Amino acid sequence: MKIIRDIKKYSLNDPVTASIGAFDGLHIGHQKIIRNIVNLSIKNNTKSALITFNPLPKVYFAKKNFQLLSMYKKIDILSTFNLDYLVILRFNDELLSTSSKKFVEDILIDKLNIKALSVGDDFKFGYNQEGSVNDLISYSKKGYFSINLEKKHSIENIRVSSSLIRDSIVENDFEKAAKMLGRPYSISGKIMHGEKRGSKIGFPTANIKLEPNILLGGVYAVSTFIGNKKYHAVANIGYKPTFNGEQYLFEAHIFNFSGNLYGQRLEFSIASKIRDTKKFSGIEELKSNINRDIESTKKIFKI
Repeated sequence: MKIIRDIKKYSLNDPVTASIGAFDGLHIGHQKIIRNIVNLSIKNNTKSALITFNPLPKVYFAKKNFQLLSMYKKIDILSTFNLDYLVILRFNDELLSTSSKKFVEDILIDKLNIKALSVGDDFKFGYNQEGSVNDLISYSKKGYFSINLEKKHSIENIRVSSSLIRDSIVENDFEKAAKMLGRPYSISGKIMHGEKRGSKIGFPTANIKLEPNILLGGVYAVSTFIGNKKYHAVANIGYKPTFNGEQYLFEAHIFNFSGNLYGQRLEFSIASKIRDTKKFSGIEELKSNINRDIESTKKIFKI
């Protein structure tokens, strides 16, 4: 899968079958769309492409991060789908001011050579979201590309959406989130050196620096694989109010593990939230609460 980050530097010669959208979370509905365009590209003898945005348009406007996936993790998952291209459009003032006509004709037709396009029936694009599916259908009728409108995916009569997954995470329903994602909700990143405060009080942690995310904050029961072995852990996500921490971190105390993880990239699946972030009066109160968090985590995992 070739990744295109600067559309100005590329003009694709081969005809392309594509879908465009935020695709946050890459949930089971998104996965179905991606499989459809890959299969359609094979049938039509074209290249396949997924077109997405960074940052997400909703995040850009809200000025707060609530993405379900980092771009690194999104690329990692998409690499398993046999796509030919991943096009990442930088969502900024320039793209925001682009008219719907210019977006279709300059980017989709001239730059990306789109011959078949698959979108949701509520897809909007261009300046002030002036462009709609009806505009794409008009281009299709003129012979520029074929258009396919994707149906919403549902589980138990509930429509799968990134917004509903975010709600499930905030409501501590990680089982529901996992059903819609088709996998456990997880945090991943490279293990970095911390301040070693955990080790000093008997609870060494594996630390990952994260972008602040309003979906997460507090103490969670998590699990990870190191090599081929599964480990359970208790993790704090957010700032460290007891130590006046300024970095937004993921800090996992992994049970029954001792070893050097620095520089390794690990993925932690979240099973449940245990409690909110709390500032403690001192080290002893903190240690007492960590022990309670460990016991709560063991009960969740039945270990």
